[in-house]
Amino acid sequence: MDRPLPDRVRAVLEQLGPTFVKGGQMLALRPDHVPPEYAEALRSLYDDVPTFGAVEAERILATELDRPSTQAFAEFEPEPLAAASLSQVHRARRHDGTPVAVKIQRPGVADQVERDLALLKVLARQLERRSAEARAYRPVDAVDELAEWTRRELDFRREGRTADTLRRMFRDDPDVVIPRVHWELTTAHVLTMDLVEGQRPAPAAELGLAGLDARRVLEVGSRAMFRQIFEFGLFHADPHPGNLLLPPGGRVAFLDFGMFGRLGRRERRRMGLVLWALVEGDYDAVADQLLHLSVRRAGADVRGFRDAISEVVEEWYGQPAREYSIARLLLRELGAGAAFGVVFPRELMLLARALVTLESTAALIDPEVRLTELAEPVLPDLRRLLWPSADGLGRVWEETRLDWLALALEIPESLPHLVGNPDTVRDAVVPPPARSRWLEVAGLVAAGLAGAAVARMGRGRSG
Repeated sequence: MDRPLPDRVRAVLEQLGPTFVKGGQMLALRPDHVPPEYAEALRSLYDDVPTFGAVEAERILATELDRPSTQAFAEFEPEPLAAASLSQVHRARRHDGTPVAVKIQRPGVADQVERDLALLKVLARQLERRSAEARAYRPVDAVDELAEWTRRELDFRREGRTADTLRRMFRDDPDVVIPRVHWELTTAHVLTMDLVEGQRPAPAAELGLAGLDARRVLEVGSRAMFRQIFEFGLFHADPHPGNLLLPPGGRVAFLDFGMFGRLGRRERRRMGLVLWALVEGDYDAVADQLLHLSVRRAGADVRGFRDAISEVVEEWYGQPAREYSIARLLLRELGAGAAFGVVFPRELMLLARALVTLESTAALIDPEVRLTELAEPVLPDLRRLLWPSADGLGRVWEETRLDWLALALEIPESLPHLVGNPDTVRDAVVPPPARSRWLEVAGLVAAGLAGAAVARMGRGRSG
């Protein structure tokens, strides 16, 4: 019996090479660019690539580091530890005895990627011209995004800087391991980091035999991801089980930082509220918060989007991880927007990718665990981030006072338009007419009084 078309597409991409594999992996996490059945099929897409030889690896090292591997390292194992579409990793040891992992970019892969991207761009343009249905999924935008991220991944220095930043952010958490970058042995095409030893995520019984507490691993891993997303706003966007290790002592190590996401303060707060609403099963609140983060195209069906979100959340709420997952839920919610003219920024899609950590860990370690249980321990920290302490309110005012001043100045001008057409409150764009002096003064006074009251309240309650 013939396989379904989405499965055949996946098989073809695996045969076409690294750029197409990367593209399929990205589309698996972008259901706003492909229909849901294709996103589901592409989710199992994997890199099936041969390793390249030791002689070639040695040649690349000598060129990049300006000296042979025998001078750069005390030991260098010619057999790679792992291979992927863009690189492979070798075990080595520095002259001071430090064990390291050396990531080497595949020879010629950058040129191949550029040729493939040019072909994909042509195909995407033709698809948009010939198919109205395809235009809704924005294939040209999808190729542009793939090009941007693949080119970023090809410069290993970017990955190293991301790892360094996350390592500093987690310096107060001994349970989270981020390998150190050895910059003197790192270039755009070679990345040298501390070698991390540990157990791969596995069923709880197997972890127990290795001396690891499965429950603790789940707690540490989920807390680490939530801190990256909601506290730091810089998160590992591709933390599948192959990029995780579990060193002794119940710690969790994050590896391979080629793809990362960033969320601003506003996005973190909104997504924190989404998580909170998901845990509590408040479907309307989920749709409300997501709509605040969206861009609406002409003719967008907001009511239809709300109904779709309610249906998706209701299906998911309270289900075990093996039947449903936070990552798939968020992807379905964000992907649902394409059908209703509601478009979400790329960073939210990367956030959904990051939540695969919870999905993979929960499914591999304990298939019965509920993802709502994993989120509940971090809710007190999330509340603290969403609603700052009394002292924090004063700091929030200092950070956002200019935004409030601008809002106070714009309200008198916008009010007549909003009252005349309340359905367009969020989308109203009012041209700035000449402001009279009394409006400016009134706005400044109102905003200043509000900010001063917040700051005083913070000082009073903390005293």
